[in-house]
Amino acid sequence: MNSIPDLRVILIDDNDIDLLLHERLISIQQISRTILSFSNANKALEFLSSNITLPHIPPTVILLDIQMPEMDGFEFLRSFDSYPQKIKNQCYIIMVSSSLDFGDISRTNANPMVIRLLKKPLQPRELKDVIEGIFRDQN
Repeated sequence: MNSIPDLRVILIDDNDIDLLLHERLISIQQISRTILSFSNANKALEFLSSNITLPHIPPTVILLDIQMPEMDGFEFLRSFDSYPQKIKNQCYIIMVSSSLDFGDISRTNANPMVIRLLKKPLQPRELKDVIEGIFRDQN
């Protein structure tokens, strides 16, 4: 897969090291040139809210950590679900976690907004395959 010119990747994770590693992985794998990192889910929601008035919203892959202080990944999903359909239709959410407990797996699989759950640290080929699959399925 060549870089998708208008694909945005949004990283939401409270761990700065994971954010840095995932930014590098996405860049090296040429998944996207536009990578936005947020260490706080509320800030990511604010950013997405600012897109409501844009005439064109680029396809956006959101890599969302499950365990975060203040607002965890599931709370983010509940808030995001109230966003306009225009934004939700352009966002593809991949949950990420360093600990894959059965409860998180069940909750993730039950949420129709989530494409997949991946274990941290992300594996380059696995991430690229998931993102390629999203856009292959769109065509």
